[in-house]
Amino acid sequence: MSRRKLEVSGKINTYEELEASYRDCKDAKLRTRMLAVLQTWDGKPSLETAKDIRMSATNIRKWVHRYNEYGIAGLIDTRHSNRKSYLSPEQKQAVIEALQKSPRECGFNKSNWTMPLLKRWINKQWGINYKASRLYKLVHKFGFTLQRPKKQSRNANKEKQEQFKKELQELLVNLDDDTVILYEDEAIFTDEPTTTLKWSRKGKQPIVPTDSCDSRERIVIFGAVDPVKGKVHTKTSEAANSDSFKDFLK
Repeated sequence: MSRRKLEVSGKINTYEELEASYRDCKDAKLRTRMLAVLQTWDGKPSLETAKDIRMSATNIRKWVHRYNEYGIAGLIDTRHSNRKSYLSPEQKQAVIEALQKSPRECGFNKSNWTMPLLKRWINKQWGINYKASRLYKLVHKFGFTLQRPKKQSRNANKEKQEQFKKELQELLVNLDDDTVILYEDEAIFTDEPTTTLKWSRKGKQPIVPTDSCDSRERIVIFGAVDPVKGKVHTKTSEAANSDSFKDFLK
């Protein structure tokens, strides 16, 4: 009976997150386990991986299963997890607060925390020397996981957003069967570069070399969102005028 193919799940940490942690990790054993998971994720058979990294195929399966269940924290050896923590409750709280800030706010010229960087910060604060591999387990216990940030506009106005939601709800309540609400916009793409203002001497208009011929190619994309059905409607056109817009709405 053939054994089921070994597969890696990215439900807790993505491939990119594991790869970044592998590059930053200084613990030899932990790096080997990370490499085993990465190679398995790449589709390499466990027997080949075992030969490359000098780990038994059984252990490779073990660490892949641990990773699938716990993420990067699952690759840390827990045999000594019951030993006394170096950090006091107050210090643990300080670490939690630091993790919720940018490293730049804590005196480092970095945008994101890594375990080696957190290790340096802890040592700087209290003179405690943690292993980076232990910190993975510690921050996991604190409830932290590696996550990809969600982008949010700096110009977002929550008051206007709430007002929009309120007005939309009022429209939907009074909506009849013959009315459709659409939020529409369009974009124009050309093969000619867009020019911007540039300082130049009076009477001498600056020149921007282009590869376009006498007639430039362009395409207009109309798009509209139906907030009731949640559908997005799109259509391309060669012109951005009232006729093409009416044609889009048909």
